[in-house]
Amino acid sequence: MVGEKGSGAMKVLAAFHDKGADPYLTSYADGVRSAGVSVEADLEAFWRADPFAYDVVHIQWPETLFDWRIPAADDLAALRQRLREIRGRAKIVYTRHNAHSHLADETTAPVLKELHDLVEAECDGMVHLGEASRAECAVRSDWAVKQHAVIPIPVYDRLYRPYLQMDPAACRRELGIPPGRKVILAFGNFRHEKEKQLVLESFTTWRERRGSFLVAPRWHGGEEFGLSRTRPLLTLKTLGKMAWQRWHGLRLELKRHFPDEEVARFFAAADVVFIQRVGDLNSANIPMAFLFRKVVVGAESGNIGCWIRATGNPIFDPLNMASVHAALREALDLSASGKGEENYRFAMDQWSTGHVGQMHADFYRSVHERRQ
Repeated sequence: MVGEKGSGAMKVLAAFHDKGADPYLTSYADGVRSAGVSVEADLEAFWRADPFAYDVVHIQWPETLFDWRIPAADDLAALRQRLREIRGRAKIVYTRHNAHSHLADETTAPVLKELHDLVEAECDGMVHLGEASRAECAVRSDWAVKQHAVIPIPVYDRLYRPYLQMDPAACRRELGIPPGRKVILAFGNFRHEKEKQLVLESFTTWRERRGSFLVAPRWHGGEEFGLSRTRPLLTLKTLGKMAWQRWHGLRLELKRHFPDEEVARFFAAADVVFIQRVGDLNSANIPMAFLFRKVVVGAESGNIGCWIRATGNPIFDPLNMASVHAALREALDLSASGKGEENYRFAMDQWSTGHVGQMHADFYRSVHERRQ
């Protein structure tokens, strides 16, 4: 469990498995608990009929209700019934992380859309991670009766506190980055080929790239990159890619999961964090970059664009490479002039774990006390 029940305190059921792997969920629960609200992460309790002693049920990603399994039609029918049972006893809050499921493909898109639509229809309150999300929902008349709040992604200050004093130069040496380069980091999974195309074209066509170095730790899929004694052609292809990358000032590699210290090393080593998301609502790499005193650069996309623009960081049009290059150049100039420190101060004031937790606690009380 990520929280303990407090005597007389509001009790919140977070409907997901507490596996301790997601920094957002860990920080969310830590912040809410510090605001005096009891939080339990228990997926089984969501489905269990009795006892049910919670004031609020909070759903993050709808897919977590089935532990990331694609639901069948019977599953959705059971969920519809369960949500209505819960609404007779507690209020339901939903955080809108995505407009559409990232698991969706041609086969699964219809059922996953139905899953998202169901949770959105049955919730009493919606948490938006930025103003763009709330604006999208404001035009929906069927959502007018729901309560809405903008609560940003926490800056993970408590989780990464032990690593905030890492020396950037030492981190670069440990990562094998040549000395004297400006480091651009594109962290996180590449969900679509267009994200790879954006990052790679942005860097390889940029005139100033010779003095810079691009790091993308989760670039490759396992099927396209690896060293193998039994597959010499794969090894030869990989070695060729590695040589090409080195020549062009790139570090594009395969790794799915990183311990916290290694994540921190990448961010500490960077001068600029490139947000590769296009068409997505949110990116946790913005608060991570701010926590490590870095400048961010990204596209005008959903909450991502809203936060980048609101904090005075460079923004670009992903369809205009000249715009991307200008934003990169501006980001490096801002990095040298102290913008990273300004980002850090903003994040600690507006996005700290404690502040975000208090915002959740206040919203829970507002939703719980509202009569419908």
